Amino acid sequence: MTRLKKSTTLGDALRELVRNLGMEGKLEEQQAVERWPRVVGERVAAHARAVFFDGGKLFVECDSATWSQELHYMKPDILNRLDQSFGRPLVRDIIFTNTRR
Repeated sequence: MTRLKKSTTLGDALRELVRNLGMEGKLEEQQAVERWPRVVGERVAAHARAVFFDGGKLFVECDSATWSQELHYMKPDILNRLDQSFGRPLVRDIIFTNTRR
């Protein structure tokens, strides 16, 4: 294991641990789900929630077919905002499904 400097912050130490365990990808996948409300805003997040991330796809449950369709049209913009949030393309596609809450 890499020896850390005494001046290392807790955040830096945790990032190093995650990297050493080979879990960076899984951490970013979870962050894609967690960032959804900030990326799309409160109004959209009230009607659609990110559920999980798998194989480059973010799966989002919408509370109606209307919201699912509207978000489908907004997909390019949402993908762009996610790219900006991560500083690189992480989410390749968003799959919108309908569910009743």
